[in-house]
Amino acid sequence: MPKMPPDFSDANTILNYGAEAQARVAEFSEIALKNLKAKDLGEVSEKISELIVHLKDTSGEKSARGWFHKPTEALKIRYQKACTAVDRIALSLQGQRDLLMKDIEMLDLLYAMNLEQYKLLTEYLEDGRAALEQYRNQTALPKQKEAEETGSPADVQAARDAMEQCERFEKKLHDLELTRAVSLQMGPQIRLLQNNNTVLAEKIQSSVVNTIPLWKSQMVLTLGMENSRAAVTLQEKVADITNALLLQNAQKLKDTTLAVARESERRTIDPGILRQTNTILIETLDEMLKLREEGRRTRAEAEEELRRLDCEIRLRLMGKTCETHGS
Repeated sequence: MPKMPPDFSDANTILNYGAEAQARVAEFSEIALKNLKAKDLGEVSEKISELIVHLKDTSGEKSARGWFHKPTEALKIRYQKACTAVDRIALSLQGQRDLLMKDIEMLDLLYAMNLEQYKLLTEYLEDGRAALEQYRNQTALPKQKEAEETGSPADVQAARDAMEQCERFEKKLHDLELTRAVSLQMGPQIRLLQNNNTVLAEKIQSSVVNTIPLWKSQMVLTLGMENSRAAVTLQEKVADITNALLLQNAQKLKDTTLAVARESERRTIDPGILRQTNTILIETLDEMLKLREEGRRTRAEAEEELRRLDCEIRLRLMGKTCETHGS
């Protein structure tokens, strides 16, 4: 917290006013960049996708040749390989979840530190505005009035120096206001990143707790069914395969014939697609018009601001303030 009001007679005091709080805000940003990585669904989704591949590999359909080569033993081998891979992936996912939880704790600390600095910057601004108002009314304006009455070059210079100190300190307060705005924005940004990490941690936990136990229970059921099927005679297997092949070929023939017929009747260009592309084109043109109009409005506002700043500079060069000019 600021210990004492700024000394307007000391240029270094004005220069360093609130500098500590500004440096802390910059330090927080550096900490966030060095210690926190932006987490997204990419890496976690890759692990989960790899897990799903291994699960599907153990439940794939068997070919006709597979029926005659001890399917139960082959299935056990596939499950054993999949178990090793799945356990490795689950361990990796758990490690990523632990890292996410550490990041969430660090973000809590970072949020509290940022909130403390925001309050400190607010105190600097409030104290600074009060000190500036007091210096202007009790020192700068009396000196200016004295210079106008005496016309002494020394008094004129002293009045100008006092007004320049006011202007420098006003700029310093504006700089502190910008720093406080940065600190204000960091709060919701930290919470957003924290929420993303929480969502990812929950997704990982769901995969580890639900998917893997479910898969292992299904493995037991599948192996039990395979042991039951092993008791069926070779003739029954051959009959089943034959019937399945006949039905499969008939279905494929039907699907192929219908697909060829549909393709032959299909139009080269779908009218529905033309309507969609036309709608997209119209929306694009409308958005371009909106952006151009917004650009014109922004430039007009910027030009008005530049004219106002130019007017203020001219008044300062003539030794007048905005209040004097208005009156």
